[in-house]
Formats: sequence, structure tokens, C-alpha cells
Amino acid sequence: MSALTEAWQAALAAEHQAVFGYGLLGPRAGDDAALAAADQDAHERLRDATSAALLATGLVPVAPAADYPALYPVGDQAAARRLALRLEDGCAAAWRFLFLQAAGRPSLRRVAQANLTASAVRGVRWRRLVDPRHPAPAFPGL
Repeated sequence: MSALTEAWQAALAAEHQAVFGYGLLGPRAGDDAALAAADQDAHERLRDATSAALLATGLVPVAPAADYPALYPVGDQAAARRLALRLEDGCAAAWRFLFLQAAGRPSLRRVAQANLTASAVRGVRWRRLVDPRHPAPAFPGL
């Protein structure tokens, strides 16, 4: 498997985990329920688009895991916020990795850049709730 294929599959795997994670944190989101639902919808759309793009190139998309034990427990709203932030940071890192590997594929690189940016923006929203003093990382995805 090429580094590009591995990076693309890793981005899809991160999206699978984000969809699962938002489903897990949703019941504990409290006042953040609308934000959590919107972010879950965004990740579902991105997961589906990424899977379709992989299929279109003749690749078999990586399947979601049956469970993601590292995401547990989510006992309250504060834990839900921290999990959402971890999910967005993980997706940003995966899309950044794809961006780096897609140097010879301008259209895929643009997709990776857009998705890195989207995850970074969602991450800022959650980070602002988790730690208002530090709402944005200097280099998203690192």
C-alpha cells in the first residue's frame, strides 16, 4: 500500500471514529447538543464522500471499527466537550497527513486542505468551551 493510500484510508478511519464518537457524546452534550449534532452530520457527510472517492479510484475503503474503547467514558458535559475536541484534533491530524502525502495530486490536496481547515474550525469551537484561554492551536493537525 502506498503512503498516499495509507493516508487517505487513515483520514477515512478518523472520520469513522468521529461519527462514532459524536454518537457517544451526544447524550451528554447538554447545552452543546446542537453543535454536537451539526458536527456529527458534517463528519457523516465527509465519511460518505471520502468512502465514495476511494471507491471511485478502485480502492476498498477501510471499514469502521465495531467499537472505539479509547473514547469511553463520557460521563458528563465536560467529558463530552473534551471528547469532541479530541475527535476534531484527530481528524485534523489525519487530513494534514493526507495533505502532505498528496503533493502530486492537486485535487486531493485541496480536499485534504479543506477538511483540515474544517476540523480545525470545529476544534476551535470545542476548544473555546474546554479551555477559553487557549481556543486555537498554533498549527492545527500537529
